Amino acid sequence: MIRDKLKEKTIQKPGTFRFRGTDNTRIEALSDGVFALATALLVISTSIPNTYVELINFLSDLVPFTICIVLLMLIWYQHYVFFIRYGFKDATIVAINTFLLILILFYIYPLKFLFEVLYILFTAIFSGNQKMMNHLFTEIIPIENAPMLMIIYGFGAAAIFFTLAIMYLLAYRRREHLNLNILEVFDTKVSLIDNILMGSIPLLSAIISIVGYGINHIFTIAGFTYWLYAIVMPIFGTIMARKKRRMIAELENTSP
Repeated sequence: MIRDKLKEKTIQKPGTFRFRGTDNTRIEALSDGVFALATALLVISTSIPNTYVELINFLSDLVPFTICIVLLMLIWYQHYVFFIRYGFKDATIVAINTFLLILILFYIYPLKFLFEVLYILFTAIFSGNQKMMNHLFTEIIPIENAPMLMIIYGFGAAAIFFTLAIMYLLAYRRREHLNLNILEVFDTKVSLIDNILMGSIPLLSAIISIVGYGINHIFTIAGFTYWLYAIVMPIFGTIMARKKRRMIAELENTSP
């Protein structure tokens, strides 16, 4: 299992975080099965090409498919890190984790459809292909329904990342019980804020779609909102990395 191999490598180089969930739990086994099923659903959703035209359409599906897989693996890795760090097995975390898995399975098709639409939209915009734009908003999704797509996905994606944030909030509140040191508390808070930021951007997109519902091109504006990831997350990561380095340096200077 991939999770087992990752644990072996991670435990060998634990860094500053003492891992409390090195044993394999049934929660993780079930979760891995759900993530595998979600990946399979993405593959199944792509039909096998039988003609050259269908082959070209199949190849154009590569970008949305890849984005979906990357996002799914990002969530999976967050899940992996959480359980190897804290090793929770109680009923509370089972309930939260179950809700997360439900969200992932339910939103995997809306996720794929959204990125297919966005890929066509941005391709048409940057290439100036009006025919492709017209096809998008007549054959694939009527222009008046486009904002609702952003609302559906926005709230779904926000719910997934906010659920992960709740899991890290639970770990932070149990920091004394877990005996987290200063750096472990810092890493927990960073993961908490990271997931809040990850969820805030799709939530903002959904809010823009609601407020501007009925306005021309509001779907496009809501879609461009996701480019904030490329700005917000690197800045946040850089700031937190610098702060952690300063903390480590201070701890080294004060240690006997």
